[in-house]
Amino acid sequence: MFDWIRNLFSSYRDRIKAAREVQPGNFRKMAEEITELADACAQVCPPESEILNRIERVKEEMDQLRELTSQPEFRKLSVQRKLELKESLVQSREQILDSMQTAPTPTRFLQ
Repeated sequence: MFDWIRNLFSSYRDRIKAAREVQPGNFRKMAEEITELADACAQVCPPESEILNRIERVKEEMDQLRELTSQPEFRKLSVQRKLELKESLVQSREQILDSMQTAPTPTRFLQ
């Protein structure tokens, strides 16, 4: 009996935590962070590279995401769908960081 009540409260607490994670404001903050990282990466990447083209696409997608989160339709998405979107944003962020690390140095001399 106590295990059932404990599990009930645990699942309730998990649902509340998931609901907080997928609030539109959190997505806007993540989109802003990714846009800032993309801007920084664009400064260190060589001009006219494939990485730069991907970065521009990511920035456009982040602008679209910011617009989407301000619309009421975003709130109608399921929590699972929002969690998938959040995971995708985390992966985008990691890819940008990897791009920054693999970008060639602008000069061959140490600063």
